[in-house]
Amino acid sequence: MTLLRLALRNIGRNRRRTLLTAGIVAFGFAALTLAGGFVAQSFEALAEGTVRGGVGHLQIASPELFSGTEAETLEHGLGDSSALARRAEADPAVREVLRRIDFFGLAGTGGSALPFLGLGVEPEAEARSMDTPDLVTAGRWLGAAEDDEAVLGGGLARALAVGPGDWVTLFAMTVDGVLNARDVEVVGVAGLPVRELDDRYLAVPLASADRLLQADGTVSKLVLLVDDPDRAAAVGERLVATLRAEGATVDFRTWQELAEFYRQVRTLYLGIFGFLGAVLVLIVLLAAANSMLMVATERTREIGTLRALGMKPRGVVRLFALEGLTQGALGCGAGAALSLALREVVNRSHLLMPAPPGVAHPVELFIRFYPQAYGIALAGMLAAGLLATWWPAHRAARLPIVEALAHV
Repeated sequence: MTLLRLALRNIGRNRRRTLLTAGIVAFGFAALTLAGGFVAQSFEALAEGTVRGGVGHLQIASPELFSGTEAETLEHGLGDSSALARRAEADPAVREVLRRIDFFGLAGTGGSALPFLGLGVEPEAEARSMDTPDLVTAGRWLGAAEDDEAVLGGGLARALAVGPGDWVTLFAMTVDGVLNARDVEVVGVAGLPVRELDDRYLAVPLASADRLLQADGTVSKLVLLVDDPDRAAAVGERLVATLRAEGATVDFRTWQELAEFYRQVRTLYLGIFGFLGAVLVLIVLLAAANSMLMVATERTREIGTLRALGMKPRGVVRLFALEGLTQGALGCGAGAALSLALREVVNRSHLLMPAPPGVAHPVELFIRFYPQAYGIALAGMLAAGLLATWWPAHRAARLPIVEALAHV
């Protein structure tokens, strides 16, 4: 009789204990896979929110902008930005190119003036590719590219006591260092998820920002969306090499390099769920070890008989290891079925969760099918079952045969 057949018979003989151990493994497996699917979906949503929140997949700008050594607005801007944008759009991997001007100044209404962080954008391209236009809570998003319009963050609009239809005066330093002013109509108010940004945000059409700053076609950067986000770095290297060959002094950064908030949240989530996963595996290990210890104690005389018939200690350990692995495999199979069923129930329930970091509204709870989580859970549960059987089996197999046969 092979060890596997003997292990299967022993599992069938101790059904209640087998069900208990397999049940522990099943719940541990389901918990790990559900948590893994939730984390994977959270990372995916956070990444998509970061990209569509304005960062894009890729940004091309002067090296000084990325190094933080640019002291003034557009000091090292990209001249002839239309030509650079057309060159970038010609790349087959690029889906959208957005020109941006980052600037700052004061917004006044006659009675008060407050600092703002300005953004000159191409309204139609932003509406196609970014989420900010969808955050407008009053009024509308920017319309015609040539109009002097503005969308304010909710906090800035409240502080200035303005709303759609009101006018504000923008004060900013031009590229030449001269103070300039321009009146713009507030056409919308946006509720941004980050309070500090909401209190200072102001978006105007790119042409309006160009007139205010007298930029003459210069922009701060190009924001690109690509077809394959995983190849954003390769696209950036190719484009920058081409633009440098044509005389442009540019560099690029991917969204992962620019999105410090995303990296911090991802690291936090990985630490939290990694710790919870380790605790789950430890609980399964201890519970299975306790169960196998009781099994080994109850079967001491059986082990003595096997030893008396010629089975070596390592054969006993292998027998218990096969039992542990088999119970673990049964538990993992049941856990996979349980996980898939619970995932379907949760996803169909459309449950809402509190707004995560960087999001202004509650989000629907969705658990993604994440195959890697199933692989990790399978390896973890089988390893836990194997470790749980080794010590009890090793201890029982080392007992003298006479002592094991006389055990009560």
